[in-house]
Amino acid sequence: MRDRKNLLHLAALALVGVITSCSGEAPPDLASASPAAESANAVDGADFGFTPGWLAGRTVQFFYHKPFFCRTPVEDGLPVGSSSGCEVGSDGTVDPRPGNIPTLFVVTPIGFRPAEDTLHCPVVGNCINHPHTLDVSRVFGPGTENVPLPAHSHVVDQVSGNWWELVVVGVKDPATWDRIVEGKSLSTLRALQAADPAGDKITADIKTNSYLFFDVRPGMGG
Repeated sequence: MRDRKNLLHLAALALVGVITSCSGEAPPDLASASPAAESANAVDGADFGFTPGWLAGRTVQFFYHKPFFCRTPVEDGLPVGSSSGCEVGSDGTVDPRPGNIPTLFVVTPIGFRPAEDTLHCPVVGNCINHPHTLDVSRVFGPGTENVPLPAHSHVVDQVSGNWWELVVVGVKDPATWDRIVEGKSLSTLRALQAADPAGDKITADIKTNSYLFFDVRPGMGG
């Protein structure tokens, strides 16, 4: 098992590397983020809509109809400075409901832009009922409390309709990304992680305090 310091470093690579590659520019001025706009989503309700996801070798649809959930304090006890309250690199301490919560694996390209049709959330900083910003200040220090949500895709391993806990997996080269796109499954992710214990091509799981609410629709997709 990789130590905590290594996981935090990987979290930084997964988020900031892909932000730069997707936009073609340096990350935007963090002071320009709009906390009011994000807070309004969390307080006033949520949009209704879909994104794709991968399940057991096929593409399905996720139907969203509630806001994201990110609650503090987080496990390491440090403050969370993002407008969303969402943190990467530390697990949450407050769940949106009791009982077992399934995992949504957020697969994030690092340093390259994959084909548009392989990204389930292709727009940096915006995806339905996702947080717009994330706090990565544990890695980058003061002033990095609001980095935009990176472009990414989703993997789940069960059909469920409720809250999902987010775990980030960073992908560092196009060939590995292509294998994930072909496999479309958690078993593919796990095989690639097991074959790359040093994390040269794909990272270990990176904890967050973030949750999304959606239903998996296995009858939709391809």
